[in-house]
Amino acid sequence: MLNVQFSDSTQLTIVSYFASPQADSVFANLGEIDESDARWAAFYESLPELARSGMPVPTK
Repeated sequence: MLNVQFSDSTQLTIVSYFASPQADSVFANLGEIDESDARWAAFYESLPELARSGMPVPTK
């Protein structure tokens, strides 16, 4: 599972990735998704190649 932050409560768009779970009291709109989630692929592909270093690669 991937720890992510969504842009809002609709959970349509990922805006951040975390290597570990974060506190709900610090960050809003947190969630967990799988590497095969289309939202993860869209977020991952939106980043420059250098920023992807060490991040899980989307699966299909």
